[in-house]
Amino acid sequence: MGLPPDQGSPRANYNDFVQSVKQHATEAYQIARKHLQKNAERRKNTYDICVRQQQFQVGDWVWYHYPRRYRNKSPKWQKLYTGPFLVVRVIQPSNYVLQKSARSKTFVVHAHKLKKCLGDTPQSWLSPAPDQVTTTTTGPVPLY
Repeated sequence: MGLPPDQGSPRANYNDFVQSVKQHATEAYQIARKHLQKNAERRKNTYDICVRQQQFQVGDWVWYHYPRRYRNKSPKWQKLYTGPFLVVRVIQPSNYVLQKSARSKTFVVHAHKLKKCLGDTPQSWLSPAPDQVTTTTTGPVPLY
């Protein structure tokens, strides 16, 4: 209800009151944004410390953990990894830029979603010489 009329100074008009409420709300949002940003950075740093370190180099082939759920199919029989993908760039300390083929878009992935790919290089990335005959390979094998 506020202060009694004889105590305290009443607002001169509604515009002053609206401006002061708007200013207080803006300041509160700025403080909240600053704290949320610091907390997000702190959570990411602590998560990156706890993740099992895997080192991939540019040019390595990796499998990307992408568990799709299909209806009427047991999770036991579903694929958990897609790929293989080529590591295009390393973003320290634990992010990697991947690319599926030479023409596809790149995307950033955290290291905990990657698994080393063992096997032959996919044929879509190779550009064979005109005198060479390409042979089919069994393809890369995921490391379990």
